[in-house]
Amino acid sequence: MRVCVVGAGFAGLAAAAALADGGVEPLVLEARERVGGRVHSRRLENGAVVELGAEFVERDQQDVVATARRLGLELVPTGMAYGDREPRGGIGVDRATLHAELDRLRRLLAERPAAAGSPAAADRGTGLAPPGPSGGRSAAAVLAGLPLHPGAREAIAARLQVSAALPVDELAAAVLDHAGSTFSTRESVRVGGGNQRIAERLADRLPGAVHLGVPVEAVAWSDTSVRVTAGGGVLDADACVLALPASVTGRVRFEPPLPAWKTEALGRIVYGHAAKLFVPLRRVPPPSAVLSVPDHFWTWTARGDQAETVQPVVSAFAGSAPALARLGVAAGPATWLGRVRALRPDLDLDQAAVVLSTWDDDPWVGAAYSTRGLAFDPGDAEPLARPVGPLHFAGEHTAGPWAGLMEGALRSGARAAAELLAARVA
Repeated sequence: MRVCVVGAGFAGLAAAAALADGGVEPLVLEARERVGGRVHSRRLENGAVVELGAEFVERDQQDVVATARRLGLELVPTGMAYGDREPRGGIGVDRATLHAELDRLRRLLAERPAAAGSPAAADRGTGLAPPGPSGGRSAAAVLAGLPLHPGAREAIAARLQVSAALPVDELAAAVLDHAGSTFSTRESVRVGGGNQRIAERLADRLPGAVHLGVPVEAVAWSDTSVRVTAGGGVLDADACVLALPASVTGRVRFEPPLPAWKTEALGRIVYGHAAKLFVPLRRVPPPSAVLSVPDHFWTWTARGDQAETVQPVVSAFAGSAPALARLGVAAGPATWLGRVRALRPDLDLDQAAVVLSTWDDDPWVGAAYSTRGLAFDPGDAEPLARPVGPLHFAGEHTAGPWAGLMEGALRSGARAAAELLAARVA
């Protein structure tokens, strides 16, 4: 059995590796000239390793942890917590008050009745939005109606907007159900040497199977076979795993077209917009995490491969299209660098060696990662993942509660491979 896998990000490579382990021949086609997709690591001239794309791993992300260990990679502690950021600017709130108000927010949400006993509402827990694609209240509207400290409310809204990479008034209120994990104070980890090493190690297990610089143009399919047109050539296979972001799936010509239930679910996927900035440092700082409340970006300094040594770089992440516009990202790093300098006077910045990373200008995604817009419906997870004949679908956007994460990408690839292997046995 031969399976064509479209995409050599975490999802596609996880699927291909699992298929190979199951005795199936995978052939992976990747449009970029590298593996990893939205996971892309780079070593700066001063030795610091930065993540141009996805970065932090939480300890409950079992597939990332297990995959890294299986591939002989070390997960190193960062010395800071991804979710615990000191808020600065805006109305103002100290860290202690913010955490007290977060506890209050969780209690207030837990007291809200679920929506009409529907399965979708039970899924969401707090019933903050009615089920179905019509959507419900925004996170901004719910926060505005709760008796919270004004500075804490502003900081919570900023934090949600940054992480979801979407304006808070465009975010489904369901994002508030994850307030506990979003603001977690547990220390984060990441892959020693760079998260992209997971993709590279997976690709190493597939000698001769991964082909780079080969964008897929068309997929013709029947009940029993697939013909993929890519890079000027044609590939025949028994099945296909499509591990593409929903944002670019529409560029592929399907013959016959995908059914309406699939295209409609894909069309409801909302992507956030984000960018990252890396500024080398002349002096090594302690670990830190600081949020600019009014500018909707945060900065951090963290340990690298050596557990006791903080890397000589400050990283910054801005989330949402309005934030990127205010920071002048499209014109380069200058405006954002000035904001980082004002936010972090404690750091000795080497401003001549700045690195700016963006997703929007990447033609193979055109955005950051999937997020929960106002049309969010947890019921969409099933049609997004459901196969269409010999076509199977992977990618973080198909991973339900793990969507938007490296964890979701790996889980989706494993799920797609399991579907194919099960069908082979049947």
